[in-house]
Amino acid sequence: MSLLNLILIATAVSLFAGLVLGALLFRYYRKHIISKAQEEAQDILQETQSEIELKQIEQQEIKAEIELELWTKQESTLLKTEENIEDLTTQVDEKKKKIDDRHSVARSELKDFENSLKEKEKELEAHSKNWESKKLDLKNMQKQIIEKIQSVFQLNSLEITENLQKDLELESQRRSEKFLEFYDEELKDTAETQAKQILDAALDRFQRPYSAERGIGSVSLPDAAFFNSLNHPEIIETIQKACGCDIILDEGQTHVGVAGFDPVRRELTRRVLEKLIKNRRDINPNGIVKVSEMVKKELFRQIQQDGDQIARELKIMDLHPEIRQMMGSLRYRYSFTQNQYFHCGEVGWLAGLLASELGCDLKKSRRSGLLHDIGKSMDHAVDGGHAMIGADFIEKRGEKADIVHNVRAHHFDVTPSAPEAFLVIAADAISGARPGARRSTIESYNQKVTELQDIAHSFDGVTDCFVLNGGRECRVVVNSRKVSDLVALDYSHQIAARIESECSYPGSIKVVIVRETFVSESTAPK
Repeated sequence: MSLLNLILIATAVSLFAGLVLGALLFRYYRKHIISKAQEEAQDILQETQSEIELKQIEQQEIKAEIELELWTKQESTLLKTEENIEDLTTQVDEKKKKIDDRHSVARSELKDFENSLKEKEKELEAHSKNWESKKLDLKNMQKQIIEKIQSVFQLNSLEITENLQKDLELESQRRSEKFLEFYDEELKDTAETQAKQILDAALDRFQRPYSAERGIGSVSLPDAAFFNSLNHPEIIETIQKACGCDIILDEGQTHVGVAGFDPVRRELTRRVLEKLIKNRRDINPNGIVKVSEMVKKELFRQIQQDGDQIARELKIMDLHPEIRQMMGSLRYRYSFTQNQYFHCGEVGWLAGLLASELGCDLKKSRRSGLLHDIGKSMDHAVDGGHAMIGADFIEKRGEKADIVHNVRAHHFDVTPSAPEAFLVIAADAISGARPGARRSTIESYNQKVTELQDIAHSFDGVTDCFVLNGGRECRVVVNSRKVSDLVALDYSHQIAARIESECSYPGSIKVVIVRETFVSESTAPK
């Protein structure tokens, strides 16, 4: 082994020994530092604990001083409070004693009352026994009297009973007839006045102004260019197929006519045309189909909202969904240009008001009035009168039998048998007869006037006939030389009867006979 290797080995051994010694020194120094830090931390903890104890002692002293100060300030108040408590305790004891005394007095009185009641019960029992004995004696006496009467008049008890029964029946019948005559006369004198008072009260309570909304059967065109773009067989056929109604386009006209039996489809067609007017880019088969589908959804949603609204307005919350939908579709149905949606609402309110005045069932009357014309929403598709159609429809949807009867009877398709049915009839007539509620066309009005005049002129002695108040009064002028007062009275009944049998009219028509007298006198010549 060379010297260099020895030197390297010695150096490595020295380095290793130095590292081991350094590590031992570092470990010893670290332990020394940690033990010193622990001693310092222990000293700090002891000092902190001492300070905390001092603080606690100071706080206790401050607390004792504050309590002493507060007690010194509040001592008088507490003493007064204790005195008040003692006074109240004394008062409570006194009142309790008084209540106990009253209670004992009341108990003694109650005991005395119970004793007197028992005595009275004994007296009542004795009286009852006495009464039973007297009743038995009276019964025996009656029996003896009846036997004596039978022996004297040679009659048996059955004959006497039959005779008495006949006499009582005749007397009761006589009194009943007399009462009915008196009641009938009184009813004739007061019935009309009472009916007018009830109608006035109901109408005064009905504050809603009449809606003058009318049906729209055509759509105005903005210009000739739109007419030309619309006037194509393919476009017209697409609109008619999508909406279910016919549209009428005439050269030179400024509007498009809409024709169809279904009022909802007429409204759908009208809205589609208005949409196309606003957006002319959709005037093509595909665009028309898209517009019609969109408008159809909006219209059905509006119908549902209208049905829910009128049900909420009349506080009828349990209507079948299909009934609500049909009520909403009446928004586009018109009769004599009167909107049937608002008409049904009016009839419901008026029937309820009349029921409240007469003491009838308000909810039943209001419900019947609302549903009375629901058949008009489907009479274009179902055969029969709208009263029968509507009654059958609501009956299948769970309406009660009395409501169905009121709807079916409001045009006397069946005989009304309930007070509410007559109230619906009266409310229907009031709503239709309100000023401005209905408008007849010129042709129908002229036809009505002509029919009335022809009926009047068919009687001998009639010189003229005037139809007044929108066809609700027929004033007939007769010759006084040919027609006497008695004949004029008979003429009024006959003309009214013929009008009822031969004419169709809403409400009633008043017939007035006027005897015309001409008087002239000439002066003597001078």
